[in-house]
Amino acid sequence: MLETARLHLRPLELADEDDLLVYQSDPEIVRYIPWPERTREQVRAGIVAFKDRTRMERSGDALVLAMVEKRSGTVIGQMNVGITSREDAQGEFGYVVARAFGRRGFATEASAAVLDYAFDVLDLHRVTAQIDTRNVASVGVVTKLGLRREAEFRENEWFKGEWTSSWIYAILAAEWRAARDSMVTDERT
Repeated sequence: MLETARLHLRPLELADEDDLLVYQSDPEIVRYIPWPERTREQVRAGIVAFKDRTRMERSGDALVLAMVEKRSGTVIGQMNVGITSREDAQGEFGYVVARAFGRRGFATEASAAVLDYAFDVLDLHRVTAQIDTRNVASVGVVTKLGLRREAEFRENEWFKGEWTSSWIYAILAAEWRAARDSMVTDERT
């Protein structure tokens, strides 16, 4: 569905089960993710629930895309993107990367492709990411992409046995296009 220099982003497939289980059952990786460590059966159920969702037209439509490393063919993570309000042209995205592939820019690369898709294909005006305030690595991804922190919700969720806080980061279509153009110019110099 989407392609970057190092990744294919495509709908989930049943054959992805083993790769997804690696990170979806890792307590350190799911620490800030809104689901618990998953069993093989839960991973399979998640694939079945999302593998045929390819429509992105209405409020509430969402995609879960496998993040496939081109070199190895391994699913190293996933991207989530959804339309939160079609009327207001709003969307949201999120990501997770397996521990063995972390800190190599894969989340940033995949997120840039999803932002291109959200603004250029879905014609959204504004896209947000909600991040647990303890998740420093995720904050680095969105700030590198040019998103700005717009809100902090203090202890807004009882999450995995404790009160947690979250930040909302956002970017407008025009801001993304300017940031993307700046990134391309920086790469050329």
